[in-house]
Amino acid sequence: MKTLKYIALSLSLACAFTACDDDDDWAVGNPVMEFDGQLDRTCFGDSLPFTIKATDVEVPLSTLRAELYFGEEVVSTTVIRTKVSGKDYEGKIYVPYMADIPDGRATLRLVLQNINFTTTELNYEVPITHPDYQSLTFVSDEGDTYTMTKREKYVYEFTERLTQSLKGYIVAPKYGENGNELRFGYQSGAIKIGAESSIPFSNSRAGKYTVSFNTFSFTGSPFVVLAFNGNAFEEVDDHTSQLDMNFTKGMTVTPSGFPDYEEWWIDPDFFTKNDDGSLSFNAISGDYRIIADQALKYFRVEVLKNGEPASLGDDGSGALWVIGADFGKPSVSSNETGWNTGKAVCMAPVADKVYQMTLVGGKTVKTTSTNFKFYGAAMDWGNEFKHDRLTSSSDIILVGDGNGHDDGNLYLAEGVTLKENIIYVFTVDMTAGVNNAVLSVTENGELPFEEKRLYLNNTKMTTNDNSIYTLTLPLSQGEAIEFNSLDGLSEYYVDPDFFEFDADEETISFIPVNGDYAVSVNKTTKTIGAQRMDNDNPASLSADGHGAIYIMGWGCGHPSLDKQFGWDTSNAFGMAEIQPKVYRFTAIAGPENGSYAGQRIRTDYVDIKLFWQKGWGGEFSNEKNLTMEPGTEQYLKISDSGNIGLADGVTLDENATYIITIDLSQGNDKGSLSMTKK
Repeated sequence: MKTLKYIALSLSLACAFTACDDDDDWAVGNPVMEFDGQLDRTCFGDSLPFTIKATDVEVPLSTLRAELYFGEEVVSTTVIRTKVSGKDYEGKIYVPYMADIPDGRATLRLVLQNINFTTTELNYEVPITHPDYQSLTFVSDEGDTYTMTKREKYVYEFTERLTQSLKGYIVAPKYGENGNELRFGYQSGAIKIGAESSIPFSNSRAGKYTVSFNTFSFTGSPFVVLAFNGNAFEEVDDHTSQLDMNFTKGMTVTPSGFPDYEEWWIDPDFFTKNDDGSLSFNAISGDYRIIADQALKYFRVEVLKNGEPASLGDDGSGALWVIGADFGKPSVSSNETGWNTGKAVCMAPVADKVYQMTLVGGKTVKTTSTNFKFYGAAMDWGNEFKHDRLTSSSDIILVGDGNGHDDGNLYLAEGVTLKENIIYVFTVDMTAGVNNAVLSVTENGELPFEEKRLYLNNTKMTTNDNSIYTLTLPLSQGEAIEFNSLDGLSEYYVDPDFFEFDADEETISFIPVNGDYAVSVNKTTKTIGAQRMDNDNPASLSADGHGAIYIMGWGCGHPSLDKQFGWDTSNAFGMAEIQPKVYRFTAIAGPENGSYAGQRIRTDYVDIKLFWQKGWGGEFSNEKNLTMEPGTEQYLKISDSGNIGLADGVTLDENATYIITIDLSQGNDKGSLSMTKK
């Protein structure tokens, strides 16, 4: 740790006298300084001003040099030309702001020199303290800004619902008369002033969490440690980390700390991703290097020998590398390998002397051409496989022999194109020797749907299209709801009868009575809703008044009037039981077409009916079991058949919110209907 040297105020005058025996007229001169400045209110990060009256009546002046010392170390320097004697010279010297330097006293050294190198020196104590900011600002790479509030001395933070990976920089405002605006970035694994790279904050998952920064130590959080089974990766650069580790075939690997892990591409030759997010290792047992590329979001895997990338042995064991055009991982569009040894792809040793690389048409390999080849030297051109050492058993991928195709380069057979989204497994078998290698290429079906996982209260939701997600689970009234990896929650329409949503805090709590519910998230329409369930089926209204009541008909819809319920039973909408035997439907009035989410009731027309189940059968009617509460007649009417519509001559106010309530607390046969304007 650097320390600031505490010294007494001192003034020293040093004059250098040099003369030649044969030049008695040579003048030494006498530089003189008069200091004018305030040195009692200085902060780290300031530009410390000073004024010096510089005089030498005998010899022209040359320069005024200002140096700032932390202890014995010069940390800042500025030089001013001093051509005119007797003039006031104004200058500033920057007071560096570095981590882990306590408040104390620095030394300001001023040296005035004339053209004959005669100097005068002044030394002053400079008390230096840390700026006491009221707040800082975090600016994300996307341009979003967050105010970091002071929580305690040196500690600033903000809490928001954020993506798992949050990159950006921190701005400290100008502090005091001599302060400067400071920008904190990231360099060599640490937060530093003036660094250009973004600070890569990361949490274990997306959601609401706190980002903090300490202006004394320059430490921040969260920085989740990247690890496999608790073994930490070492940082290579700002977006790459690596881990050397021994793997056994079939072992389970649990990654932790990787931002946006659900979006990472997993190389199927080395790993299979399990439902719980863990990985199963597919290659043979041995030492491997895992390189986590956070920019491309994939794990590059290399076989190791004695801690270095392995080459192919004379017996065919070790590693086989692929270099060339028209393929790349995690995709050919984002990272084509090309003729670059630094990007050579290591094939997976899947058995003794057998190597495998899996490619997908249109994704990791081009469909119209292939032009790559195999090498035994680790990430180098050595030990090249040409047609005299490698033959192909495939009728779609052939090995060039120099007659129209470069020797050893793979190419598509005449008239052949690879199929989009079809899996191709390239296998090189050297069990007959390294000079008798055989290439096979087999189709392995279509690439299966790759699920983007979404979690509700730490439980994975189900999806078939990465758009609509559902999960049935028991929920209690007032229970907190958290979608662990759903970004942009504030943009969603959250059904106000099932969930209470605090948009400022981005928190959700459950409104209805306890029970089993199917919660749904639609990423396309950006809506969140729920349905009461009975085992695997939508719940019906029970004899004791609990369960669900369903709406069908025209003039109401969900999430907007662009999707009215109509008389299609599959669209029947379940009302929320917000209190025991009390059901509610909240809607904003809107137009029939072009409505926005939440506009769930038409201003000019309603014709709906209430049912005991999600489909035809038991229903509420005016004659049997449904009456209107006083005041409701100003909005609604009930026909003899039980259809509910707007009262004669009534038009609802557009964009006003209306609440329809069904109360069965007196029994299913004595239901009451009410409608109020919020």
